Amino acid sequence: MDFRNNLYKDTFQLSPQPMWIYDIDTLRFLEVNEAAIRHYGYSREDFLSMTIKEIRPKDTIRKFELAMENVHRYKERFTNKRYKHLKKNGDIISVEIKSNLFELDGRSVELIIATDITSQLQYEQAAKRLEETLLLSENRFKALVQAGSDLTAVIDMDGKYKFLSESCISLLKLYPEKMTGKIAYDYIHPEDRERVREQINSLLEVERIHIEPFRFLNGDHEWRWLTTTARNMLGDPAILGIVTNSTDVTELINKNEELKLSNDRYKLMLRAADEAICDWDIENDIANWSVGFNEIFGYNLDVYNNTLWSDNIFPEDKEQALKELNDAVKNPETEVLHSEYRFFKANREVAVIHYRGIFLRDKDGNAIRAIGSYRDITAYKETISRVQRQTMQLQEIAWTQSHKIRDSLAKIIGLVDLLKNEDFTTDSQKEILNYLNESATELDKGIRNIVSIAYTLDKS
Repeated sequence: MDFRNNLYKDTFQLSPQPMWIYDIDTLRFLEVNEAAIRHYGYSREDFLSMTIKEIRPKDTIRKFELAMENVHRYKERFTNKRYKHLKKNGDIISVEIKSNLFELDGRSVELIIATDITSQLQYEQAAKRLEETLLLSENRFKALVQAGSDLTAVIDMDGKYKFLSESCISLLKLYPEKMTGKIAYDYIHPEDRERVREQINSLLEVERIHIEPFRFLNGDHEWRWLTTTARNMLGDPAILGIVTNSTDVTELINKNEELKLSNDRYKLMLRAADEAICDWDIENDIANWSVGFNEIFGYNLDVYNNTLWSDNIFPEDKEQALKELNDAVKNPETEVLHSEYRFFKANREVAVIHYRGIFLRDKDGNAIRAIGSYRDITAYKETISRVQRQTMQLQEIAWTQSHKIRDSLAKIIGLVDLLKNEDFTTDSQKEILNYLNESATELDKGIRNIVSIAYTLDKS
């Protein structure tokens, strides 16, 4: 063998890449280098007793046969393709094959240089999956930011907008491209501006802040209430700004104002009605006492007392009051309970109260909640009692005086009748006696009316 052949053999054997020569007709290995022996795990004897078909995974045999048909048909001298190979230990590797077709001792043979690209393909696949994941994540982020109901924006420390999400249009009727470069503080209500600015400036010391509702001027020149969370991302090279996420809470603010106004009106109504209210959660046995228990009955509501009512019922009335309430709770037919009893105020004065309870029940008729009003009717009761005493006094007077007066009138009427029948009475005297008789009769009629009224009052 000449120098060139020796040089060829040395190059073949010393190459770090697996190499072999095979007969394209028999497919048998004719020569392999040391790199192939080390990488594939077969010995030299193993290789020389095998065909190149035997290092192919079973599921790639058809692809291999088509490749060999092309080798015989086109006899391309140089090729560069990728295949799957089977190592002796059963591992399947991906290889890139570079081939050179030539004649050797009268036979058509092919020199193969195999490069294991398994790790490279795994890296490429991992990189592709990572790229797809990042793309999906980016698309999701864009969808959340652009289609979300909240406004996401990026500003610098001076409040200048660097970015606004598309939700700016639906939320504030402002267009991102027109707002970019403008100062956010110019759109904040003057009464809220300094507060918001101070909180944004505090991001130089803290990473994240929450800004309580403030007013922001929208595209229709209307003030909308926003609440904002801001995060310092000045150090992130991808952002270099303050990221803000704002939510429109105008409806909530308005509802709260309406609720506050309604509560204020309700409290005024309670005060005007001189009533105390108790909201009793029957299922959990929790009672919430209104301010009326302080203003009307003098109790300190700063210290919670779940038994404030039952502890202060007048002893002689307590058993009956509790029985009426318990009976009403247990009776599914009872919707409203009215009750009267005596009740101790905080200063231990005794008040007469009128209780009116309304019960809320579940589908099975079980009472789950009760709203009770407690009205101090002490003055009313005292007035009724005083009127009754006066009525009795009037009755007594009416009965006593009517009988005395009627006795006298009867005597006068009898005397008049007697004189009218006397002969010595002149006509003018008879006329006077007639007037006196009529007057006495009318007076008697009036006394009868007084007695009748007194009788009616006694019945009522």
